[in-house]
Amino acid sequence: MDNTNEANHSVLDGTDLILSIGDKALGFSTGCKVSTSVETGERVTKEASSGKWKEKYVKSFSEEISSEGMVLTDGDSDIPTYDELKDIQLKGEPIDAAYSIRDGDKRTGKTDGGYKGRYIITSLELDGQAGDDSKYSVKLENSGPVRKIGTGLNSNSQIQNQDQ
Repeated sequence: MDNTNEANHSVLDGTDLILSIGDKALGFSTGCKVSTSVETGERVTKEASSGKWKEKYVKSFSEEISSEGMVLTDGDSDIPTYDELKDIQLKGEPIDAAYSIRDGDKRTGKTDGGYKGRYIITSLELDGQAGDDSKYSVKLENSGPVRKIGTGLNSNSQIQNQDQ
């Protein structure tokens, strides 16, 4: 069995998936999950009614990002704190957000690859258990298109976005 092709592939380490609000990477983040969905419609025509197969079409796309992290009480201008996330949420306005691969050994994501768009913070939870670190969880939902930047999460420079 030839494994030469397998040796050329790398798997994204979950630690390296970075969520940024504006241009600031979330600090002390412990998790990030991105869910992209498609809402479909069903097309029923006289021609299709004689068959058993449904015909579907895309109505819309949506994306939700959820992230968890430790609550900082002394964040700085480069690390959004729980208070800053709460202020953003209470404004009720879309904000710029992006997710990408960690930029080398920095705590920030690369700016030349990933995905970005406008999002609304739809949920912000604070959890403080006795004897444990306080944690937050935040959910964002897209407000408009989400665009691929550069090669997205792929580090292969051969693959490019057709929209560029």
